[in-house]
Amino acid sequence: MFWKHDEPKFEVRPLYSIREELELIREFCWQPKLEAGKIYTEEEIDAVEKRLNFKIPQPLRELYLVLGDYLCDKKDTWFCRPEELHWNGKYLLVTAMERTNSGWGIYQKDPYLSVYHWQRSEVNIYGEEQAKKPKSEVISKSARNQYFSKSCFYWDIFIIHHVLDKVRQDWWNLHQTQMTEELSPFYIGCSLPKKLDELRKVRQRMEEWLLPISSKAELLRVEKSGKNTGPEDYVVYAYTNPEKTLLVLSFSAQEKYGMITREPVPYSFAEQAEEKTGMLFWSWNGQGRKRMEEKEKEMRAAGLFQR
Repeated sequence: MFWKHDEPKFEVRPLYSIREELELIREFCWQPKLEAGKIYTEEEIDAVEKRLNFKIPQPLRELYLVLGDYLCDKKDTWFCRPEELHWNGKYLLVTAMERTNSGWGIYQKDPYLSVYHWQRSEVNIYGEEQAKKPKSEVISKSARNQYFSKSCFYWDIFIIHHVLDKVRQDWWNLHQTQMTEELSPFYIGCSLPKKLDELRKVRQRMEEWLLPISSKAELLRVEKSGKNTGPEDYVVYAYTNPEKTLLVLSFSAQEKYGMITREPVPYSFAEQAEEKTGMLFWSWNGQGRKRMEEKEKEMRAAGLFQR
């Protein structure tokens, strides 16, 4: 099988501990959801490993110890709870379980314990078994492709990105329950320029005040692709301020940032962030939206949204 013979083209490193990063992110999770869930203990994880006869990757272990089942929402394709982790043939299924026909997991014989995209044959998209006995298998070329992508090779990167996506998604959907005409815990930034030199300026200005939430750059850097891009062209997935009272998260698909605060704050707080970062922020209660629209109109007229 091809993945037995191939090795990553980048230098393989040990998995990072991400406990410190997860503990910081925990402060910005949707607290009612977090408190309604279960946080697992070392003893419970040890029992799971004994049942599986397998030591799960340290970042996955830390996910359960710090955030518990916060990312195990059955409405989404997230992680299995520790008691749900199980082998299906040669694959330890880590996400999606029996309710869909694909997910992410670990190939038992992979020496790197890398992230594998798997699918279940003879199962429909809802996880319902068809006539034949279902079988889990790596999607064609999945392992090879992942060997050339750090973001989908390491469990530490994979978990951090999924956690941040979940946090952002929760605040996007749920923040209105804590929003008033004056206060909001969630502000959306204006779109980032697509011209590489301008994007670099934005990042440099932001980093005069904001700090990446981890000193391990590989966990957070989303490299830009395209013509004339280089190692200096990337977006940082998550920042915090020196006081660690806010998170600034990348909306990678929309190429913009959002700002989450621990408590609902007035728009004047967002304006202070604007002064320090050079970005504009607006809230769904209407504050700042007109200024943002005018700024994006100016950027469009200046051609900043074109490569």
